[in-house]
Amino acid sequence: MGWKNAELWVNLFLMLLSAAVIREAFELEVGTPQNPGSGFMFFGAATVLGLLALHRFVRSFVVKPVRGETRGEPIHKGRILAVIAANILYIVLFEILGYLLCTFLFLSFLFQVIERGRWVHRVGGAALTSVVSYLFFARLLQLNLPKGVFPFF
Repeated sequence: MGWKNAELWVNLFLMLLSAAVIREAFELEVGTPQNPGSGFMFFGAATVLGLLALHRFVRSFVVKPVRGETRGEPIHKGRILAVIAANILYIVLFEILGYLLCTFLFLSFLFQVIERGRWVHRVGGAALTSVVSYLFFARLLQLNLPKGVFPFF
């Protein structure tokens, strides 16, 4: 199976998976952004996943590969293991450190592992993403997030 065929099948699978999750989210009751139901986050995540997979699926038909184009960068097994370990640590430390600090540390690490760049951009991006996501989930959606070492949030 060629690379293009694999991409088609993966994106088709992701679209079907997102459709199934969206269906189940409606079973749980989606609600509204002001009054989210238990299926709200599942619905949102599956919708984004489905749209991205649809975009990649259509793009694979429209965009012609450049002659001699490779599949991309080689797979770095160490990076994959580091990301898996970071996810496990995030889950373990989430309640202890709280949402803001744990998310900031997690994103800082991921930004470093995925693409090395200036530390100001990594730390700034992690801080901005953590604060904006906190404001979205805790203030706008009024979800109770673990406070951890920052009890004043």
